[in-house]
Amino acid sequence: MSEQHLLIGIGLFLIGVYAVAQVVRYPRQMAWKLVKSAVLGCLFVLAVNWIGGYFHFHLPFNPVTALTAGFLGIPGVAALIVMKLWLVSG
Repeated sequence: MSEQHLLIGIGLFLIGVYAVAQVVRYPRQMAWKLVKSAVLGCLFVLAVNWIGGYFHFHLPFNPVTALTAGFLGIPGVAALIVMKLWLVSG
């Protein structure tokens, strides 16, 4: 394993430890952020499906798409649209 891979692994490990520490330290705030992100993601996906209905385009409505859209916002919705178009046309 190269030194670069080792540094990337250590960095990802530290980010994971930090994320777990935040959840343990502030469980209520983290749960609220998760719920808020999921609701916003649902609204984004519903908006895409509403507008996409005019173009016969539909994103699946499930927890993964809602959380992706919620956490990443507009870029997440754009990524979901690109992935859907890429997988359907591929």
